[in-house]
Amino acid sequence: MRSLHYVICSLLFLTPKSASALQLAAETSQAIDEVFAEYDRTSGPGCAVGVAEAGRLVFARGYGIGQMDHRVPLTGESVFYLASVSKQFAAAAILIAEHEGHLSLDDPVSTHVPEFPAYAQGAVTIRHLIHHTSGVRDYLTLMRLAGTPYENILSDEDMLGLITRQRALNFVPGTEHLYSNSGYVLLAEVVRRATGRSLRAYADEKIFRPLGMSRTHFHDDRLQVVAGRVFSYDPPADGDRRTGTQGGWRTSYLIDFDKVGDGGLYSSVADLAKWDRAFYGDVLGVPGFAERMYRRGVLAGGDTIAYARGLSVGERRGLARVSHGGGFMAFRTMIARYPEQRTTVITLCNVGTAQPGALSTAVEDIVLADAFTERPEERVTPTSPAGAPGMAPEPAFVVSEAVVQSLAGTYHSPELGTSWRLEADGTRLLLHHPRGDTETLTARREGVFGSGGIEFAFEREGGRAVAFLLAAGRVRNLRFDRTDRP
Repeated sequence: MRSLHYVICSLLFLTPKSASALQLAAETSQAIDEVFAEYDRTSGPGCAVGVAEAGRLVFARGYGIGQMDHRVPLTGESVFYLASVSKQFAAAAILIAEHEGHLSLDDPVSTHVPEFPAYAQGAVTIRHLIHHTSGVRDYLTLMRLAGTPYENILSDEDMLGLITRQRALNFVPGTEHLYSNSGYVLLAEVVRRATGRSLRAYADEKIFRPLGMSRTHFHDDRLQVVAGRVFSYDPPADGDRRTGTQGGWRTSYLIDFDKVGDGGLYSSVADLAKWDRAFYGDVLGVPGFAERMYRRGVLAGGDTIAYARGLSVGERRGLARVSHGGGFMAFRTMIARYPEQRTTVITLCNVGTAQPGALSTAVEDIVLADAFTERPEERVTPTSPAGAPGMAPEPAFVVSEAVVQSLAGTYHSPELGTSWRLEADGTRLLLHHPRGDTETLTARREGVFGSGGIEFAFEREGGRAVAFLLAAGRVRNLRFDRTDRP
């Protein structure tokens, strides 16, 4: 299968003008093939990889299957859901809209979305949303906490209602950096209201068509047929993960999920190489476009963060590197650009076990071997659950059964529109979640119970809990009031 595939890729992506690159690709292809050897199969999903030089695709191959139902192989033209790699395109649309006079980055969000709350902690601006310094709670986390399955059909009005129903922010705007998908779906709404066009239509007119990205779009219509679309897959719970035997691969693609801005972009390796051109010339009509996209956020206290406009800006092995990854459903994606070397590696996978960051750096090490000034990073494997040899886990905080009994009850969050029930089980609390599962909460410190990344800080009156504040990663201080008080 792959030998024919290689011929097709060469014909599609390598022009006579890139003959030197063709020779280079021939010399390095075996090394890149070895990086993706696990996915070079006809029995399971895999990855597509591309290398671009200043917007010209000089290498593109697919490894594995894009649609298991019909055994359609992956190629450089396969159309993937990009997950959070989409954010840089939403940020670019905002910068173009600012250049055209539709908005200012320092506009409060409420200027364009009047139903957005006036929080006591301070005004949230468009700039805050772009840099993830807004404090707005993450809507995907809120959906999970509310027990709303991602596969449910969620209208834009419902999604916006969930965000604007929140009575507080995670923190004072501008004082911290905390990744929030809500910020970027709000940016999509700002584009729609400020320009009068959806993010899909605006990005198509201002970005995709000028760059010739004909297989790229923001997917805001769940019923749309998408040519070349691939599905994503998780391996079977048991059996051989390489071949997918004993139960077969499981589809993880959510065909009804159509939220855009934070994700929702569909594109291919070939099209993403064209996007690269926008960073090496005034292609989109915005002077200094690359510099503006790479401009990092600054906190209120003066600290500069690594996150720019839908991109993380840093260094690797002595070279400047700009990148962003993504993961949703079982799609795993990464774009990594080295601006000074004008080299970009694109890694798109449709299997949930893939690690596109590690795959990308392996390819980067191959194609930029002569440019790096520092040795490769050492791969460190943790040797104990605590991350260091011989380190004992933190001892559990001891509470009495009476204390646990005082916490058991039913609690309601109007911000989520849902209730949770806590049941006493000796010195543990059992959380009966509205999505149908049960978690065991253990005491962590005085008045605080938790499980994994979730913590419950209880408020007590007269020896009984009356409320708790929930912290769950990208959501903080979410209040649940007790509804079964005597």
